[in-house]
Amino acid sequence: MVKTKRVLGLSQIDEESALAVLFGNTKKKKRMVDLLTLARNCDYLVRKYGSRNEAAARLGLSSEMIREILIPLSLPTEIQDLIFRRKIDSIDVVREIAAIKDHSKQLEVANLFMKLSSKDVRDIKRILKESRITAEEAADTVLKFKKNMHVFIIDFDDSTYKTIRTYAKKLGLSPAILVKGLVQFWVKEIEDR
Repeated sequence: MVKTKRVLGLSQIDEESALAVLFGNTKKKKRMVDLLTLARNCDYLVRKYGSRNEAAARLGLSSEMIREILIPLSLPTEIQDLIFRRKIDSIDVVREIAAIKDHSKQLEVANLFMKLSSKDVRDIKRILKESRITAEEAADTVLKFKKNMHVFIIDFDDSTYKTIRTYAKKLGLSPAILVKGLVQFWVKEIEDR
């Protein structure tokens, strides 16, 4: 039991237990610990080894991965608690919350994000950056559009894609918006026949 507590990061952190937590939870898809415990153990190793780069080298991880693992430590304690309880358990979601500079909005968004996918979180964050609406209004907007949305993946050869991209740029659109508009125009033409 003591060994289990140590490995899970629930007791005093030392080098051996921190290494066990990081190796055991970064080398496979399924993590056994929450992101805050992972961050605390990683932070211990960064401090012990003197830098993120040195910790990354010793762990066989990239410096960027070390930076991402440490993100939960930059968030307010209320959000850290949600992360510790695994109410928020995706590094993508944690990264999106951290990108919001206003701490009160971070908490509002964190409470919403507990129930959403990473893509929904990114869409809400983009809306919040571009408007003055609340996080709840942004979430309602994303979820409303999601209900009636269907996604198609289309393969284009390089030449066709280059033509689409060039034309979209001339119109000030993204290639996806241009293709969507062309398909909608085509469907309307078919319906009008």
